[in-house]
Amino acid sequence: MELDYPVQQYAWGKIGSNSAVALLASSGSPNFSLDEAAPYAELWLGTHPNGPAKLAKSGQTLEDFLDQNPDALGEATRSKFGDQLPFLFKVLSVNKALSIQAHPDKQLAEKLHAERPGRFLSI
Repeated sequence: MELDYPVQQYAWGKIGSNSAVALLASSGSPNFSLDEAAPYAELWLGTHPNGPAKLAKSGQTLEDFLDQNPDALGEATRSKFGDQLPFLFKVLSVNKALSIQAHPDKQLAEKLHAERPGRFLSI
């Protein structure tokens, strides 16, 4: 099945068709419209609430599809991670140097959020 995937436009992304993200979206995401003056930083394939992928034909989110069809994840994935997609696949197109980011696992994120609400976001 084909997916329609979101593109994130951050200032550090490459501009217009110089961005691999923009070129991939232009050739594969049916609702993408290229702006040659805009930065294109990240292409997301996953179920993240800030940029969920959708099934191209129906517009249904990938998360809703997986909720209704958990077997699509495969037995090995389901036995280890449950009925949720265990990753967010990103393609980056970087024009400016980025800071290093470290993301805690869910257990540590919940602990940090409980200790310092508002400073750490747990999703």
